[in-house]
Amino acid sequence: VKADAYGLGAARIARRLVQGGASMLTVYSPAQAEALEGMPCPVLILQPVSRIERGSAIHSMLVSGRLHLVVHDIHHVAELIVLAHEHGVRLPIHLEVDTGLARGGCTPDDAARILQAVAANPSLTLAGVMTHFSHAKTSADRCAAQMRTFDLFVDAHRALIPPECVLHAASTYASLRGSTVHAGMVRVGIAWTGYAADGPDDGESIPGYNDFRAAIRWTSSLIHVRRIARGNSVGYGWSWTARRDSTIGLVPVGYADGYPTLCADAPQLLREQAEPSRWVRISVGDWSAEAPVIGAVNMDQICVDLTGLEQMLSSQPNGGLGAEVELYGTDRTAHNYLPTIARRLGMRSYELLCRLNPRIPRVAVEAAAPLGRVDQGAFRLAVRAAPDVP
Repeated sequence: VKADAYGLGAARIARRLVQGGASMLTVYSPAQAEALEGMPCPVLILQPVSRIERGSAIHSMLVSGRLHLVVHDIHHVAELIVLAHEHGVRLPIHLEVDTGLARGGCTPDDAARILQAVAANPSLTLAGVMTHFSHAKTSADRCAAQMRTFDLFVDAHRALIPPECVLHAASTYASLRGSTVHAGMVRVGIAWTGYAADGPDDGESIPGYNDFRAAIRWTSSLIHVRRIARGNSVGYGWSWTARRDSTIGLVPVGYADGYPTLCADAPQLLREQAEPSRWVRISVGDWSAEAPVIGAVNMDQICVDLTGLEQMLSSQPNGGLGAEVELYGTDRTAHNYLPTIARRLGMRSYELLCRLNPRIPRVAVEAAAPLGRVDQGAFRLAVRAAPDVP
């Protein structure tokens, strides 16, 4: 549940995950861990941490034994020993072995020395040994190679690894590649949003991807509808010009809310193609239809092409004003399905979720039965942006 559970509210999401059987929650920083103070399960902080202030929100988690920290190198071990002494605790730590990501953690040789140091110091307890895959979504072969390195390390140092120590390596996409990388625990992230269904990038067919059901929608509403003549251009830079007399609508959402612009590093083909890269779904009663986003994305608003939807809009007393506009949807076949938008922009689904502005209300709109398996259903979260919401 890093980054406030991808910007969706860590405390809210964590409660449902724990109800569903999650045995541990993972965040990146101490600040992110503060939101999980009331959770009954351990919380693992991935970032190197060497100090914790007394009286802080996570201090109570530390003294209760619910706070677990990751050790990244031999110097960090010494800092964690000092931290444990300062607070009078036996500190649960997880050793991160770098098997190919070359980010956090340490080499297998350094990790062996850390195991010896931890075993020699009663202030630390080895709660976990972990690694992280560099190509979980893009290469089954590279995942397997890293797992072999990890398994060899663990097998070579069994004498220094307590039986209760949890081994963990796989995040969402690696978890779905099979049990050979599951070890003792898996760390699922994007899976709980239901947006892991876009599948792997290496073309491998993996059972289970189609069992995911997206749990998050972002909705707003139409606040203005107008007609423009053929040949008129819309928005800054006139990036869209009407090829016919057209109806356009205004939606009060923009890049300040986290709605994606066409980034400069998006594929050149996407910037040149005629088909719009972003779509929304307009809904009135039981009727709905897709509409392309046109012109530049503005700070607080976007324009959509409603041409062809006039009859539906005119059937409403207010001409369609207030109609629901679904910005990110859950229908895999739709243009506004979040992974589809992300893929067209050269991004990932969780990048777009993390960009959602905190000012947008997050509303839990459905509470299903307790989670037990991925395919048994989940809660649904609506992110709403409307002009009448403060």
